[in-house]
Amino acid sequence: MALCLWGIVIGNLAASVQSLCERAMLRPGPRRCISKFRQAPIPFFDDMKHPARRQIPSVVNLNTFDTIARRGSVTAAADELGLSQGAVSKQLLDLESFLGTTLFERNNARLALSDEGAGYLARIRSLLDQLEAATVAASGAAQRMREVRFSVPNTFGLLWVMPRLCGFAAAHPEIRIHVANHIGAVSLRDAGLDAAIVYAEDGLDDDSADLLHGVRSLPVAARELVRGRLPLQASRIAALPLLHHTTAPSAWASYLRDLDTSIDLPLPPGTQYNLVTFALKAAEAGLGAALVPDYAVADSLREGRVVQLNRASVPSRRGYYLIRRADRADVPAVKVLREWLMTRRADVAGMEG
Repeated sequence: MALCLWGIVIGNLAASVQSLCERAMLRPGPRRCISKFRQAPIPFFDDMKHPARRQIPSVVNLNTFDTIARRGSVTAAADELGLSQGAVSKQLLDLESFLGTTLFERNNARLALSDEGAGYLARIRSLLDQLEAATVAASGAAQRMREVRFSVPNTFGLLWVMPRLCGFAAAHPEIRIHVANHIGAVSLRDAGLDAAIVYAEDGLDDDSADLLHGVRSLPVAARELVRGRLPLQASRIAALPLLHHTTAPSAWASYLRDLDTSIDLPLPPGTQYNLVTFALKAAEAGLGAALVPDYAVADSLREGRVVQLNRASVPSRRGYYLIRRADRADVPAVKVLREWLMTRRADVAGMEG
């Protein structure tokens, strides 16, 4: 696609040069402009072994012309381009010599576009923009095939995704991941993302969405807080200091009633936390028992910082889904990340029940 666009740009530039040559009262037809072209010092085109030479000046000189017109003087253009004033002046003179016309009217220190220069600039400026865009696309395409712009929810990203990304990096050092966080819904295209993990209702209606993890909450506490053997019955759990999440203040009551319908309710008020991470750290410190999502507590269980009090867990109607932008879903790096994440779906510790 980039090569096709280059061909279009080259053709349009040639038409612009031809038009300007004829308007400058040069001998009409391609022969005069071709002659001019051959006099111009353009090694790249001179070296091309092609019978039909294009009537195109140096792109460097075109860019210099555009910069001078935009900045209004050779001095300002030289400063922007990082060249000497002499070099910029020579590039402009070379272009005017190639075209056989004057592009600027010299008014003291400031340059003003001539009628021919204004008309030529109007025609080539958009072509230069197209050429730049095509070049950037061509040079950046390979790199974009090896990178993924990826967003994760705060808690799930911090406690589950990030500790495991080192494994992905070790297995796929050729892929660069740019990780961001989000809260709530996310628009992949608006955020410039290739993929994201979102917390959504089960059965998310999206062809490019994969259920990564169906959440269930586990009752946990520090081992030193628990006396006797596990698992604990509902009455023994209810006797512990209970830590509550502010978004689900009745979660403990529902959980214990499901275990034992004879449990006494309401439960004594306990400490409340607005973040899962706060409740988990409080449980690890021995401040009480907490109902914590399995993905959040997996490492703590594995490392013995907490124990699971009962096999019964609380399933959620929501889960974590991997979504991919439709136009990036088949990019190799995105596909590799998806496959790797899907193999980690079972990487959650807890009692079977």
